[in-house]
Amino acid sequence: MAGKQILTNCKIVVDGVDFTNHASSVEITASKDEVDTTSFDGAGRERKAGLQDNSFTINFQQDFDANEVDATLFPLWNNATEFTVAVRPVDAAISATNPEYSGTCILLEYTPLAGSVGDLSETEVTFPVQRGTFTRATS
Repeated sequence: MAGKQILTNCKIVVDGVDFTNHASSVEITASKDEVDTTSFDGAGRERKAGLQDNSFTINFQQDFDANEVDATLFPLWNNATEFTVAVRPVDAAISATNPEYSGTCILLEYTPLAGSVGDLSETEVTFPVQRGTFTRATS
């Protein structure tokens, strides 16, 4: 029986900055548009895969120090710069059992500050992948 994966030390890199110690959750969404290709000669619906629409959603524990979360993310949002996001299940070498998912992304929405009295300052960010550049590496 194959082992189950418990996420305890994912590797998360945004624009070359390692945020492994500032992230509390990650979600990678790989999606393709559904294109209806149903014709009159079928007895039911027919579909084809369309354009990719992939993304990374990461919950960051906010940090306003130099070279940390806000200092990295705000300029990416403000300048509409494209950058790479890379995520691995474990903070270890890329392998068949520890694949790295990556893509060229753009940051279109950013909430630098949100929370209530006594809360940990966190920000959830979704990074849409540009032009189908989403990859899965095993070596």
